[in-house]
Amino acid sequence: MSASVRLPLFLGALALSLTACSTAEEAETVVVTETVTVAASTSTTPSATPVTVTSTASPEPVPRETRARETTVQESSVRQATAATGGVSREFSAALDSARSYNSFTAMSKAGLYDQLLYEQFSPDAAQYAVDNVQADWKTNALKSAGNYDRYSGMSKAGLYDQLIYEEYTPEQAQYGVDNVQADWNTNALRTARDYQSFSPMSPAALYDQLLYEQYTPEQAQYAMNNL
Repeated sequence: MSASVRLPLFLGALALSLTACSTAEEAETVVVTETVTVAASTSTTPSATPVTVTSTASPEPVPRETRARETTVQESSVRQATAATGGVSREFSAALDSARSYNSFTAMSKAGLYDQLLYEQFSPDAAQYAVDNVQADWKTNALKSAGNYDRYSGMSKAGLYDQLIYEEYTPEQAQYGVDNVQADWNTNALRTARDYQSFSPMSPAALYDQLLYEQYTPEQAQYAMNNL
């Protein structure tokens, strides 16, 4: 082969080699989670050009270890006390015993008994448990309270009702008490008038007005004035 023919063939081969290298360099880089080998798809050379690609994916989070909360000494003591008293804590049981004791010897309203248990430094929950489970008849207690006031301090019916409300009986319980106390309101008016006269003498008109202020009816006040 002559030199004039070899030179064009050499130049053509050289051009093909440069084209293959340029195509391999321009091949797309694929981001994957592992190292791969990518071959230039348009290369005319018989062998592929290996390309090493480093993964850019973030590592998966490692699960955190969880631990169960340990039971404190106080919680353990409360559970033991609760188990020992049949499902009721010792404080609740003691509050109920105290409520029963009060209910057995003195008449109190439910709210009044609750306040008394708080005064004895039971917790609000223990006091509420006690008054809810003492099995008291609050209407009967209102009647007992009304009877006590009627025996030791002459009061009008309206005045006695107000006193029972002050003792934290409900309106229905207070009304039951004054309706069933079997008091003689005329006699109570006379007792009140005598008490005022013994400690602070008053004119008949002033005493009459005082009895009205104590919520006696005009008829009851007049009865008192007529029997002094």
